[in-house]
Amino acid sequence: MKTQLLSTALILALASSVHASGSHTGGHGHETKKTEDGSHGHSEGHGNAGHHKMAVGMPGMADMVTRTIKISMIETDDGDMVFEPKSLELKAGETVRFAIQNKGELEHEFVLDTVEENAKHKAIMQEFPEMEHDDPNSVRLEERQSGEIIWSFTNTGTFEFACLIPGHYESGMHSSIEVADAAAVTYTKGVVKKVNAKSGKVTIIHEELTNLAMPAMTMVFRVADETMLEKMNAGDNIEFVAKRLKGKLVVTDLK
Repeated sequence: MKTQLLSTALILALASSVHASGSHTGGHGHETKKTEDGSHGHSEGHGNAGHHKMAVGMPGMADMVTRTIKISMIETDDGDMVFEPKSLELKAGETVRFAIQNKGELEHEFVLDTVEENAKHKAIMQEFPEMEHDDPNSVRLEERQSGEIIWSFTNTGTFEFACLIPGHYESGMHSSIEVADAAAVTYTKGVVKKVNAKSGKVTIIHEELTNLAMPAMTMVFRVADETMLEKMNAGDNIEFVAKRLKGKLVVTDLK
């Protein structure tokens, strides 16, 4: 009788232990999304559940996307490896879909994080060059493939996206992201006069651009993100932010 009681107690204890330990299956709450050309990106099937907020933000949901930004991975004729665009300016609270395309001839990756965290990961990859990231803030793409990442920027600060494959960062493959407080951004009112999608330019009749010390006039602007042109038509009343980047007037934000 004592033996039977001891056996029953042991079985119950083991069952309790297994139940308490839980399971690692699905712990990250995200799945890899394959695009039409066979490449991979990250799709948040369960929203933000299961994710710890990082300094750079957290995975976003598709129905919360406020803008789409196209990112190109390129190798130049002089041996550099770069992302285009080289820099981005966003507002805290934005959820961005990064549509990423590897236009080069080599494998590259897109890792979104703080400069400090990317530096740590880069050092580890120097020791283990065969290592691949499998996180919601990164995607690795073979040549001529594409993928996407949806990300919510919850904090202000300076961040970056980079390729941490050994040698690629040093060859120039990193771009900065400045995330500003939405309340601190000053918009200028204007009317769209003409949109030239082919040249990537828009002509705007605008009020005084106080941040550039420019009076009200009609000017031609480039856009930081070509998808902005899809939101503008001749005659539209808009509010926008313009900055001088590399000697050119560029619309960096639009609402």
